[in-house]
Amino acid sequence: MTFGKSYEQSVPDDDQFRSEREKWRIDLGADSSLRKQAIDLVVESNKYRYGYQWEWCGVPIIRHPDDIVLQQEIMFKLRPVRVIETGIARGGSLALSASLMEISNTAPKVLGIDIQILPHAYHALKSWIDEGSIEVLEGDSTSAESVRFVKKFLENVSQPCLLILDSNHSHDHVYQELHNLAPLLPKGSTVIVADTIVEEMPENYYDNRPWSKGNNPYSATQKFLEENDSFEMDIRWSRRSLTGECRDGILIKAK
Repeated sequence: MTFGKSYEQSVPDDDQFRSEREKWRIDLGADSSLRKQAIDLVVESNKYRYGYQWEWCGVPIIRHPDDIVLQQEIMFKLRPVRVIETGIARGGSLALSASLMEISNTAPKVLGIDIQILPHAYHALKSWIDEGSIEVLEGDSTSAESVRFVKKFLENVSQPCLLILDSNHSHDHVYQELHNLAPLLPKGSTVIVADTIVEEMPENYYDNRPWSKGNNPYSATQKFLEENDSFEMDIRWSRRSLTGECRDGILIKAK
């Protein structure tokens, strides 16, 4: 295909575009004023349960669109052979992970763990469960039973995997999930800690929930990183989402 001369001159080549885009990403991630405006938008949109309005493959998914696209980028780059998720809710996140593995030409193997799995979630995920793409475990994600199940799920796996923590958002619970489950992952794996955004939300925003500033996934992640030199924040992704709920909560098992 031949382009007009003026078009060629106005469009950067691929190397230049990627370089410019990387700078935009860094600048956006460092813009605290813009992030504050994004948090204000999250607060206002939460009046309409914005994060609850979306679906993936017909299954309700409780995620912001920013983070759905971000997970796609992470999984396409990582090509995980196993995905473990704590917190199932209505099932959309498990459907997202399974379908993204298929898109990446990886056989879907997704494990979801939740303290209670409701009938509507089983129903929404039935086809994936029946074909073996998705497994579910009802129980506390920090329990010895969950650790045993995850060990079995990862048995003989040496390629990178993905762990997504999105259940109880209290500091103690998320820290125990990280402490118990993250070390089971092979080197090169990624951990997405959801709802680190709690640390940025207004004081007393979650009146009926046992988490708040200083007691949330962000504080748990910081403690875990201080104690575990095998993991580090993956700066390629941690500030990519403008309204993202996992800011500074994406880790890589570096050794």
